[in-house]
Amino acid sequence: MAGRRTERIDEWRERVDELCYDGERVEHRLDLECATVVVTTQRVLAFVPTTAGPAFRHVDRPNVGTVTLETSQRLAVLCAGIIAAFAGVATLEMATSITVSSAVPSVDLEGIAPLPGSNLLVGFVETVLAAIETGLLLLQWSVLLAGVAALVAAIGLITYYIRSRTRLLVVRVSGDDDLVVPVSGVDLEDELVVDLEAAIRPAPESTPALEAEDGRRTSSRNWTEIDHEESG
Repeated sequence: MAGRRTERIDEWRERVDELCYDGERVEHRLDLECATVVVTTQRVLAFVPTTAGPAFRHVDRPNVGTVTLETSQRLAVLCAGIIAAFAGVATLEMATSITVSSAVPSVDLEGIAPLPGSNLLVGFVETVLAAIETGLLLLQWSVLLAGVAALVAAIGLITYYIRSRTRLLVVRVSGDDDLVVPVSGVDLEDELVVDLEAAIRPAPESTPALEAEDGRRTSSRNWTEIDHEESG
């Protein structure tokens, strides 16, 4: 279904003239990798088949505001990555700063050597101390592994944040949802936004009609001056 939907929109992208009203004509066309934006004499048409919303939208040109290139970011993922990085560094610092041998209590067993049953007691104490040392060593390694895991998670989150950033062409619409068009790296050009916004804005007032009006005013002034000279 999605493939047929995309194909149908692609067909309409190639036949924009059939969507124009009577007297409406295409003035500017912007073909992107995943979308097409068309500016006519009356409206702005957007074909975006890859988004979850409508694949086609149109907006009257007077309702269009600014046109900008923006970046969609997931700051929560970045914050989680930074927190994981700090936690990993702190955990590794704590694990490497503790020496297991210094944490195991030392017991002087030389004084009890002459006592009866001292060998059994010495063996028991040594076993207990060895068990404590092994437990602390395992704890140290666990903390080290936790620190490494936190750093790996931080790298993964930051990488995901960088890759999930999306460049968007945003056309602000007054009184309705903005037109949001995904932009790929191939589409990024310095004049992309400038050309599109210039095409949407009203044409400069230096039109032939205004020039003709200025000519009629100049001619009228000249005839008035001639009349004054003749009457004088």
